[in-house]
Formats: sequence, structure tokens, C-alpha cells
Amino acid sequence: MPAFCARWPDGSFSIVDAVDETDALIQLDELGDEPAELWAMQSCLVDFELTDDGTFRLKQFGEETAPEILERAYPVLNEALADEALADRAIVSEADPPRYDSPENETLRDAVKAERERLKAFERTPATTELGKELQRQVGGSGAYVDAIVEQAASERLRRHKPGKRIKPN
Repeated sequence: MPAFCARWPDGSFSIVDAVDETDALIQLDELGDEPAELWAMQSCLVDFELTDDGTFRLKQFGEETAPEILERAYPVLNEALADEALADRAIVSEADPPRYDSPENETLRDAVKAERERLKAFERTPATTELGKELQRQVGGSGAYVDAIVEQAASERLRRHKPGKRIKPN
């Protein structure tokens, strides 16, 4: 089953294991309305550590996972991190992150700001049916998620429907 990476308009991202893109959107609806970008990942390795407080902290991404996320979801930040002065910069927050001179900090702050702004204008995908569009107006959610709900309800209704004996098929 593929892993999908979802880039949210606010700059965050999520990873979900799903059968297909629609299944990913349905699961991601639990976290937010609709991601601005979604793709099936080529590689997904995420490592967590158990802290002394009994919590989990992201330790590292796999050597193919981090570059894929940066290239696909964060092109501005990826370009900033390519600067030689930031070559040793980890993309996973460390307990005591290294301190950089003012120009490097300014470069990173500008890149992060640009990434947060880059997808702010994203508008969710509309549902495909009129019933779905009305439901989406009322409760939100991605078009794919709302369409799946409408399709499931219609299928259930058709399954339970028993036509009268006078009705002839076409």
C-alpha cells in the first residue's frame, strides 16, 4: 500500500498510508479540509525515538524520504538549504539546533515565510454532484471525501430499494 504525502496550505505536511489518492483524502479529512498538494511517495522511512517523558519525537527521515519531501513540497526551502553555509543543517529539529550567523538565519526565515505563503491561495476541490456540493458547503471537506460519502449513501439506498412488482425494466 503506498504512502501519500499531503502538503497543507499552512506549510505543514502529513503522511498517510492509503490504497489510492481518494482513500488518502478521506483519511486526511480527519486532520483538515483538503491538502494543497498530494502525491504518492516513492520512498517513506520515518524514524521516531522514545523520550524519557514517555513521548515520541521525530528522530530522522530516510535518506530518500527527506529529499523527496523537500523537492516536491518545499521548493523554496529546498533551494535555501542548498546554500553551502547550511550544508550541515538537519531538517529534523534537534534538541540544541546549531546556531547560524545572521545572513543564514535570515535566508531560512525568508524561505520558511515564502513556503507558508506559497499555497495560501489554495482552494479545495469542489464535489462533483449537486448534493455533494451542498454537503460540502455545509460541512466542508475535500471534494473527493464528500463524493465518497454521497456515493456510499446512494449505494446503500439502492441496495435497500426493492422495486414494486408492476415496474418493468427498460
